Amino acid sequence: MVKALYFSYDGLLDPLGQSQIVPYVSAISAAGHSLTIVSYEKVERTKEQIKLMEIKLQKIGVNWVYLEFKSGKFWAIKRIISGALLIRKLCGDLQPDFLHLRGFVPAVIFQLSRSRVPFLYDFRGFALGEWVDIGKISPSSLLYRVLNRLDQKAVKSTSGLVVLEECAKHLLKDTYDVPNVPLKVIRTCTDVKRYTKRKNVHNKKRGALRFVFLGGARFPYRPDLALMLIEKLIEHGIDCNIDFINEGDHGIIEKATDLTSISKEKVRILSCEHYEIPDILATYDCGIVMVETSYWRRVCSPTKIGEYLAGGLPVISLEGIDAIDELAEKTVCVATVSPEELQGHFQEGRAQQILSFIKSIGVTQKCQILAKDEFDLEMAGNLYVELYSEMEAQIL
Repeated sequence: MVKALYFSYDGLLDPLGQSQIVPYVSAISAAGHSLTIVSYEKVERTKEQIKLMEIKLQKIGVNWVYLEFKSGKFWAIKRIISGALLIRKLCGDLQPDFLHLRGFVPAVIFQLSRSRVPFLYDFRGFALGEWVDIGKISPSSLLYRVLNRLDQKAVKSTSGLVVLEECAKHLLKDTYDVPNVPLKVIRTCTDVKRYTKRKNVHNKKRGALRFVFLGGARFPYRPDLALMLIEKLIEHGIDCNIDFINEGDHGIIEKATDLTSISKEKVRILSCEHYEIPDILATYDCGIVMVETSYWRRVCSPTKIGEYLAGGLPVISLEGIDAIDELAEKTVCVATVSPEELQGHFQEGRAQQILSFIKSIGVTQKCQILAKDEFDLEMAGNLYVELYSEMEAQIL
């Protein structure tokens, strides 16, 4: 069994940390591996939240060290420096067999720490390419060249790799000098056992169709397009409303809502705890995913897909994400729309097509079966355990 140092730039108390980090490290720890997690936690988190997470991790045999996350350019530089110093210290004190680097930023910080320890690059997405797409960084800048060199070096030097989708594996090999190391495709999954099996909700007489938009609303997520969809459906006589369940982007959603003709009572902006999601999703008819696509982002794996399906909700998504487009083609649980039809002329026949999709017979059960087959957290946890064992055999 290995002793690993797990390094995440996302906080364990963030929704993503609770859905995509804690369950995986729990599975890895349960397999007998020794884990210490380093994460960045937002300064707004309370002492009670921190304490409850510490207790939760202690129960599964995981140690936790966290750094503060404050917004702003100065604090970004401080985060990188403090992270590099902490990782260097922990590598010396703990003598881990390898580091588990969750994403691009931890990979950069680890290299800046100058630590000489084998590592697993949990690649997640093509962050640097996406930063260029959204104008966050210029491909001609010195910073880009430095970060790109560090990213290329991280992939080339890694002892193991994780990508989110099969299509991402192919793009990775087209973009980087990928070594012959253990590589797993592990998409973002959900604990399907937490979701109650239920009858087809659309067979019952009920009022307005209830849509839900779960998670982040900052670009590349497009709450404005979700609202356009609702606006088009209402224009064609379909009684519906939408709830946004979101932690910190309420202002963005409110601004997008103000640009539509939708009445205020048709749109709600809510917050909830992660453990409440299964019960909350059971009250809706359809989940919406609107992620702006790009050359690099098309291979992403939105967390909310598995959560919607596990809750028995058919999914309407913006087209252009490879894994979602594939599900739309192969299953009756996912449908896609284009930005052009949402921003342009939306035919009445299209509205009725969407209504039929949501109300199709047996769709609830089919969604939950698809979630079990494709997005089961236990399956993802087992893949991480397999990867740790493969790396143990290679490194030790």
